[in-house]
Amino acid sequence: MKLIIAEKPAMGRDIAQALSGMLGQPIRADSARMCQWVGDYAIVGAQGHLFRLVDAEHYGDQFAFPWKLNTLPVLPAQFLLEPAYEKLNGKVVNSSLTQSIKRRLVAIKSLIADAHEVCHAGDPDREGQAIIDDILREFNFTGPVKRLWLHAQTNDGIIEAFKSMKDNQNYATLGLAAVARRESDWAIGINATRGYSTVWWKRGHKGLLNIGRVVTPLVGMVVQRENDITSFVPIEHYSLIATVDFGKQEPFVGEWQLGVHEGDPRFDARGKLLLDRAKAEQVQRKCTGKQARVILAEKKPLSESPPLLFSLVELQKAAARMGYSPDEVLAAAQALYEKHKLTSYPRTECQYAPESELKVADAVINAIKSNFGGQFVIPQECDTSKRSSAWDDKKLGDHFAIIPLVSSCPVGNLSRCELDVYRLVCRQYLAQFLEPYKYMQSAIEVEIDSHRFRATGRTPVSLGWRVLFGGAQKKFDSTGKVINQAVLPNIQVNDFGDVVKMDLKCAKTEPPKRFTAITLLEAMEKAYLFVTDPKVRAKLKDVEGIGTAATRSGIISKAVSTALIVEDKSNKIISYRPTPKAFGYILSLPNVLTKPDLTAWFEGKLESIKNGSLEYSRYREVLTKLVSHVLESAVSGQAYNSMPGPSDLPQPVQATSKSARKPRKSPAVKRKKVAA
Repeated sequence: MKLIIAEKPAMGRDIAQALSGMLGQPIRADSARMCQWVGDYAIVGAQGHLFRLVDAEHYGDQFAFPWKLNTLPVLPAQFLLEPAYEKLNGKVVNSSLTQSIKRRLVAIKSLIADAHEVCHAGDPDREGQAIIDDILREFNFTGPVKRLWLHAQTNDGIIEAFKSMKDNQNYATLGLAAVARRESDWAIGINATRGYSTVWWKRGHKGLLNIGRVVTPLVGMVVQRENDITSFVPIEHYSLIATVDFGKQEPFVGEWQLGVHEGDPRFDARGKLLLDRAKAEQVQRKCTGKQARVILAEKKPLSESPPLLFSLVELQKAAARMGYSPDEVLAAAQALYEKHKLTSYPRTECQYAPESELKVADAVINAIKSNFGGQFVIPQECDTSKRSSAWDDKKLGDHFAIIPLVSSCPVGNLSRCELDVYRLVCRQYLAQFLEPYKYMQSAIEVEIDSHRFRATGRTPVSLGWRVLFGGAQKKFDSTGKVINQAVLPNIQVNDFGDVVKMDLKCAKTEPPKRFTAITLLEAMEKAYLFVTDPKVRAKLKDVEGIGTAATRSGIISKAVSTALIVEDKSNKIISYRPTPKAFGYILSLPNVLTKPDLTAWFEGKLESIKNGSLEYSRYREVLTKLVSHVLESAVSGQAYNSMPGPSDLPQPVQATSKSARKPRKSPAVKRKKVAA
């Protein structure tokens, strides 16, 4: 008998359906063993993680509550697994979840005992690899194992994956990276939570300090941003805006070009902002009423290719402009993949697709038309013979970009969020088959009494793919703000015009913005930008950052659910701010836990394990040293001395309107220097 173990029961049913069609054999249900049969194949679904790491108490009574600093660190020579039964206060609860897991484990164990070959059908990522590997290891299966690597959970996608199965040993390091990830998260989380919660209680606080390798630096970033906002001192700076009449329909409106003046006391530290009002007024007087001569009049025909296909993060950022949280988008994308079979595997960091997918592009577009039934107008100019840069086999990773599939499902069956996400994926896909957006880029510079004034703009020539995105003028920056482009007058070099207005522009620098659903995902992805040490920053530039595409939304949700950050939904795009507890939380911990350096470095190590360049034994040596370093501040008493007491924490601030997002006078925490 050949046994196929899927990650979830629904996936198992899909595999059985595809296998039945491929082999021409009927599906036979086996409720006693919780599986389905197709010929000589038994197909059973797991239930996500059926095993987890045992609690610290399992390794000795000295690790039981109440926790003691002198028993730390808890670092077993070998990490052990146990069934993932539901627990309450460390005790197994006889719940429906526990009973379901028990029945499933009994069934899978029985099937494995009868199997002479296993097909591993976990999700195509490191956690999916570990879920089935754990089952095979715990039940001591030693026979041959094939790996079913699914990009699409459709019949065609499953059949295609069956034809290209490889030996599971080819994915051994992927599973090992998942093992290393959970062990490091357990070791750092268990030890740091016990160590610093013990100190937290001694300082008079209540509740746990839940510390995690990825959650804590995320909270650290949000707290640091809030501190930057509240400590911000605005700087007043000046510029000039010239309005020049060239006898055309549109006047020229250009800004004074200051250049860079590093070291000049009249400018800011970067030498770009003029701080001297008298200097601005002097130039204003000299230029008022003068003639302007055109010294540059450039027009360049340019084009803009369609944006690449969606990775999960890019999809979450696009949907954030519609008010959705990263977690909501991931849930919708997962449902579109697993339940509705409308899109490909969502937990991807890749924005490219296989060139072979172009063969079914016409069928995909027809499926989109059918599914939307007129609710989504597809431009007639869509031409599948065109090939954007998104189709590139050389740039594929473990997974390709999120794309629509040849699958039938009326959009009326989708939730609002699922529909919006599906529409975004389809729009991005269709853009690949449209012409580039073409426009005329203009730049004009005029000279007024030896001072230069410049303006730039663009004139649309052909919308191309932008017809799907509401036209040429809708271009967004990273915070969701629409960028508008000016249209300039038609003038030539050495044309002269009269200065009709010379406005002095006085502005103040603005504080940093709170993280939004867009910018927080970007910050997690590019955590190296928040590292101050240039050598460390350079090393971390090419690693994952905080979390992965598959886990970032969950990390944000955990920080919210543990009352460390707050989701502010008063604006269209969700923003995040720290709770009062978060300030004390971050001040109580050493920098090694609160800065992104550690977790980004760890993601790099996990990638090294995955690609085989780092041995697991070497990783364990590093983990042991790191855990001891993390605990130093708690054990030595430094954390107690620097930790704020309950009365030192700021009071909660309610954010219910746009005004609530403005910088407050500081939610300052009384603090001492924290040990690094």
